[in-house]
Amino acid sequence: MIGAIVATALWMNFANPPDSARPWCYWWWINGHADRETITADLEAMKSLGFGGVLMFDSRGYWDDEDHLVNPKAEIMWGSPEWYDRVEFAMRECARLGLEFTMNASASGGTLNGFIDGKEYETDIMNSDEVVAHLDRAVGPLLKRAPDLVGKTFTHIYSVSYEGNVRTGGSWKTIKDTFYATMRKWAHEHGLKVYSESGGPWAWGANGTKLDCDQLDMLAHNDFPQGEFWPVFENGTRKATGHANQNGRFFSRAAVLSARREGRSIVSLESFTHMHRHWTVDPAFLKPLADIAFADGVNRLVWHTFTCSPKKFGVPGAEYFAGSHVNRNVTWHKDAAAFVKYIWRCQALLQRGQPVDDGEFVNIATNYYGWGRFRKDGNAQFTTTHRREGDVDFFFVAGEGKGEVTLNASSEGREVEIWDAVTGRACRPATAVCANGKTRVPLDLPKGGSCFVVFAAGGSRSCATGNAADAQKRAPAVVPISNPWRVSFAYHPGIKAAPPAPMTMETLRGWTTYGENGKAASTELRYFSGTATYCTKVTVGSCVPRDRAVLSLGELPTGLAHVFVNGKDCGVAWCAPWEVDISAAVRPGENDIEIRYTNNWANRLVGDCFLEPKDRVTVSTMKYSQAPRMGSGWKQKPTRYSGFAISDELQPSGLLGPAAIRIFCLTKERKGK
Repeated sequence: MIGAIVATALWMNFANPPDSARPWCYWWWINGHADRETITADLEAMKSLGFGGVLMFDSRGYWDDEDHLVNPKAEIMWGSPEWYDRVEFAMRECARLGLEFTMNASASGGTLNGFIDGKEYETDIMNSDEVVAHLDRAVGPLLKRAPDLVGKTFTHIYSVSYEGNVRTGGSWKTIKDTFYATMRKWAHEHGLKVYSESGGPWAWGANGTKLDCDQLDMLAHNDFPQGEFWPVFENGTRKATGHANQNGRFFSRAAVLSARREGRSIVSLESFTHMHRHWTVDPAFLKPLADIAFADGVNRLVWHTFTCSPKKFGVPGAEYFAGSHVNRNVTWHKDAAAFVKYIWRCQALLQRGQPVDDGEFVNIATNYYGWGRFRKDGNAQFTTTHRREGDVDFFFVAGEGKGEVTLNASSEGREVEIWDAVTGRACRPATAVCANGKTRVPLDLPKGGSCFVVFAAGGSRSCATGNAADAQKRAPAVVPISNPWRVSFAYHPGIKAAPPAPMTMETLRGWTTYGENGKAASTELRYFSGTATYCTKVTVGSCVPRDRAVLSLGELPTGLAHVFVNGKDCGVAWCAPWEVDISAAVRPGENDIEIRYTNNWANRLVGDCFLEPKDRVTVSTMKYSQAPRMGSGWKQKPTRYSGFAISDELQPSGLLGPAAIRIFCLTKERKGK
């Protein structure tokens, strides 16, 4: 059965995704501050998290001012022999670790420039000879230093959307033919490929007037097109942040349509870029945005951003002024691997087969530009994208709550399966009703939820959790965790200050309910940011034979939780429904429960605004304002992306519960609770 073979291959890709499907991430060097020790540590961390490649930026002067972040002065000159030594070392470390290395071919994020004899120049992109000369100067030395890595580890050069056209002038057609086309030709001649956000999303011209920009035509010059998306709000500022349609600004439609028109297999997005307060977002907040990108037809995310921050800058250290930070100084950095694995699993399927147009595209005509998605109904409960490989149809579905989704595939003679990329598990829906070549599938997705719905020939594979209809008939045994919790606290390893003292919580309680405003010593729980280890015991009765057991944490307000049961690592709860499978660890009788909960940096940074520099817990390149934030908008000081102020609201933090163990039994026999 061809369908069974294809479905099995898809499942193997899903369960054990290939390296080629890993997401990439931006790697920002702040004015050349990237020593060998930090380079190695950063790249090893990226590999450990599950990233497959890096996009290295060492941008000089691009929004590098006191209204954004107080960045350290340049340590070495961009393009100097010492600079190339460090870049080559980074490339060779990538080769050792199995990471792809790509780089921005400029010393700026918005123009094509570099340095000669210590002086900065800007390339006239209306002159193809100058474009070639710049690439020879900027990238050529690396090709000579590491010819063995070209096309293997060093695979692509990159350019962002050309925002410098305001100064250069000229038409978009000229930019396309003399810049993007020339850059691609040069890269191919030297064994490299090229990607960029050609022609968007800004599309501005002289005096702010729009140019006649055909983004599809611009993006056609890439070996894979790239767009971007931004969170509109920061974590904790809206209760409905699970609805990504209400919380994202997307430049995806042009990249998706260009890839389909040009036959490109990869559609990439710069992901999670924002200019809100630093260190205020976490994986649960970011997931729905990734899901909408996937549902739009994107299949490679490039996480923005992982900043290179040597030890000399402290913790959380030096940062680029925009992006959702994921570097080694982030509180939940190591546990982010669970989210990266989710992205990896999704991309493994979304890079398989071919896209199927179910009529979701609108505004396909050329000569359009700017931000936007292309869905007809952006407020629908479920948003989907459809792909097909052989005679297997599969859909990525993003949404939340109970409801039915109608999918453009017939289930006659085929089984319908639901694959969960968060857990790596699969099940069959309670029902799947087929009519007129379409199938209605009932779904019950958590906040910010998602799944794959797969249509394959009968007998393709056995579901890991059996039939969902049967599972509904077997209500789980629920064991509440009601004993007191012993809680201890630890800052990031790079912090020397004393954390709050250990305590006992008779009932779970949010951290910001402790203490008083303004009293922000390092030992105050109200302003604590880091990891709290919650320990307790719970007695579980027998349930034989047992299907599985799940530890439910209730709902986490921010952050994530790493769960251990009887000393066994049971994984990370990082998104709704905030639970982990503990089947392999739980036992009849008494069980030791340990939950290592980590929140964001935000509260500690607000607390440090009340303190003098010598008393602060953190050290960073952002501003600490001891005055209330005045006004709103990005032009006020301090801006939301330049730093924190004493008037900034705290994020809810801590385990709130209710925590419980749910035991699913294969028979009705239950002993004890």
